[in-house]
Amino acid sequence: MNFDYILILGGPVKGDLPSELLFERIKCASEFYFENEGIKIVASGGIKGRHQRLSEACIIKNSLVELGVPPEDIILENKALTTLENFLYTKKIVGESAAVTYVTNKFHIYRCTLIAQRAGVDYVPMSAPDGKRSLSFRIRERFILPFAKHGIIK
Repeated sequence: MNFDYILILGGPVKGDLPSELLFERIKCASEFYFENEGIKIVASGGIKGRHQRLSEACIIKNSLVELGVPPEDIILENKALTTLENFLYTKKIVGESAAVTYVTNKFHIYRCTLIAQRAGVDYVPMSAPDGKRSLSFRIRERFILPFAKHGIIK
């Protein structure tokens, strides 16, 4: 399938740098970008922490540029604070008919699929590695999955 956009879902940051988990998403997206001519990247995520200076989207963009992605091929969506908002705000940017793949870590894909359905998007998931320090996130996903299924967690 040919895609118009790659959506990188925001994630944990450390200061002005991506966490290991978020960097895995960024690397995965950049590799896919270089293999698919004409595709654009949507970096999605707002400012979540009190001491956070840059949005997750800006941190993603900075890392993509360091990996060689031209800045003009990166679209910032820097308002989203939840996965549901990542999808809804991106849909407004790219339009209803755009072919989009989204990148998140493997442990996060099932819940993202449920949330994407709720957002009314038919985006195709792309799995990035979980990283070495993902145990607490995998446990969190198992715990909150029943809440996500019922629309309680976004």
